[in-house]
Amino acid sequence: MRPQNSSKTYVACVPHVPFTSMQEREHSADMWAAYDQRIADLDAFDPDLVIVFGGDHYSHIHLKNAPTFMIGHIAEAGDDCGGTPGKLDVPMDLSRALADYLIEDGFDLAISYAMKIDHGFSNAMGFFLHGDLASRPVIPVFVNTMTTPRPTMKRTRQLGEAVGKWAATTGKKIAFIGSGGLSHQTDFFFPQYDTAADEATRTYIVHGGGAGPISEKDWHDAIIDGMNDLIPGLTSGDWRPDWINPEFDRQFLEIVASGDLARLDGWSDAYILDHAGYGGSEIRLWVAALAAAQQAGADSFEVDYYSDDTSMAVGVGVAHSPLRQTEPA
Repeated sequence: MRPQNSSKTYVACVPHVPFTSMQEREHSADMWAAYDQRIADLDAFDPDLVIVFGGDHYSHIHLKNAPTFMIGHIAEAGDDCGGTPGKLDVPMDLSRALADYLIEDGFDLAISYAMKIDHGFSNAMGFFLHGDLASRPVIPVFVNTMTTPRPTMKRTRQLGEAVGKWAATTGKKIAFIGSGGLSHQTDFFFPQYDTAADEATRTYIVHGGGAGPISEKDWHDAIIDGMNDLIPGLTSGDWRPDWINPEFDRQFLEIVASGDLARLDGWSDAYILDHAGYGGSEIRLWVAALAAAQQAGADSFEVDYYSDDTSMAVGVGVAHSPLRQTEPA
C-alpha cells in the first residue's frame, strides 16, 4: 500500500527567472531533476491550499503606489516574460481570514480585489500547478523585493511566521511556495527611480503603461528581447555572469538548511544589494515561505540543488521541507 502523508504543511523554494521557461531543459538538467521532484512532492501532498510568496517587476505594481506586503483576494496573472497567464482560484473566505489575522497581529498590509501578478509569482506557479493556475486554491502574498525601501529581513521573517501561525489554525493541508533568488543583478532591466535611464522609463516605473510612450507590452517586449540576447552566450558556456556570488548564496543556503532563519535578521538591504545584486533581494520570498512552513509544522529543510555555474544568469537554488509519511492502517 502507498504511504500516506501525515504532514499538514509543505514548502518548496525555487527560482522564478524567466530562463526556466525560455531555455531547453538540457542546459540545466540537474536543476530540473531537483525541481521536478519538488513538483512531485506537492502533487503527493495534495494540499487544500497553496500560499505563494512572490514579487513584481514593474509589470503591475508601480511607484505611484508600492505596498510592502499585499494579499490578493481576487487575482490574475498577466502574460509577461517567463510567466504563466491565467486567473487564480483564490478562496476569498480564507484570504480575508488571513488578512484579518495579519492586521490583528500588527501588519499594516495592503489588500487587492483586482491583483495582477507577473512571473514573480506565475513562473513557479505554472510549474507546480502544471500550467493551470486555477487548478488549486491559491492565496498570493506579495512582498516588495524591487524598490527601496524594502522590508527588513527580520520583518519579512515575522510576516512568514504570522502566515504560518494562521495556517496552523485552519486545520487544512497548506503548501507554501517561495520563488526567486538567489544572487543576480537586475538593475539594468529594473531600475530604481533615481537610476532610470530616461524620463520615459521613469514615467513607466512610476505610473505604468499608458502614462507615457512606454506601454505595458513595450516593457515586456524589451525584457524578452534582453533575455533572448543573453541566451546564446549562457547556453554555449562562452559567458558567465559576474554578478553571481556563490559565497553569498552558499552562506544563505547553509542558514536555510540550519532552520535558524533569525540568523538572517541582521542582513541589511545594503549588504544584500552589495553582495547579491538587486535580484538577490528575492531571498525574502524564500525566508517568508520557510518561516511560514516552520510555524505550520515543518520540522526541517533540505537544500536540494545549488549552482553558480548556470545558464540561467542567477545563482540557482532549490530547497524544500521533507514530507513525513506513515503507512496507512
